[in-house]
Amino acid sequence: MDSGKIRVLIADDHKIFCESLALLIAMKAGAEVVGVAYSAEQAIDKVEQLNPDVVLMDIEMGGLDGIDATRKIKEKHPRTEVIILTMHANDDYVAEAINAGAKGYVLKDSSSFHILEAIQAVGKDEIFLDAKSSYKMLKILQKQARTTLTNVDQAPLGEREIEVLKLIREGYTNKEIAGKLFISPHTVRNHIAGIFSKLNCSTRTKAVREAQNRKLI
Repeated sequence: MDSGKIRVLIADDHKIFCESLALLIAMKAGAEVVGVAYSAEQAIDKVEQLNPDVVLMDIEMGGLDGIDATRKIKEKHPRTEVIILTMHANDDYVAEAINAGAKGYVLKDSSSFHILEAIQAVGKDEIFLDAKSSYKMLKILQKQARTTLTNVDQAPLGEREIEVLKLIREGYTNKEIAGKLFISPHTVRNHIAGIFSKLNCSTRTKAVREAQNRKLI
């Protein structure tokens, strides 16, 4: 950061929202917008070109979704941090975003102060979850703890979960899996959450490895 400011890339397919957010960030000392992407694919390309410190990433932009884009960005650019900025408050979205490598999760109905606070926190290598997302993450952790204690992780995978896991092993994104199995991306996320719970894993790679160790796939 030559200027000492946190360099931010905004990834959202709503142009007016991007412009308003860019103006908000410009008014805040300590951060600057270095680019805007209107799709997840474009966000990946612009991270390559601009090397931002932080990406503000929407989830649903058409094409590749923001969580899959986060995963791809973190694989190639581990020092670039991602904050999911979305309307979706679903537990599965929060869990998968964190598992994909996101350092922050903020809902779009949060105050502008929280968005700026998230940028500053993540720019300092801290994790930031807004109040609703923190509560949901706590519920997820409690559920995982109960799962471990009751040995639910030993439960066999269902037929559809095995199909999803095989496609994950082959490198398909959630949207591509949804298309191949003729189900919605949300249903794919539910299956992945079930796989993680049953295998007591928190990432796709670990889930595939554990399933292979158990000879489930």
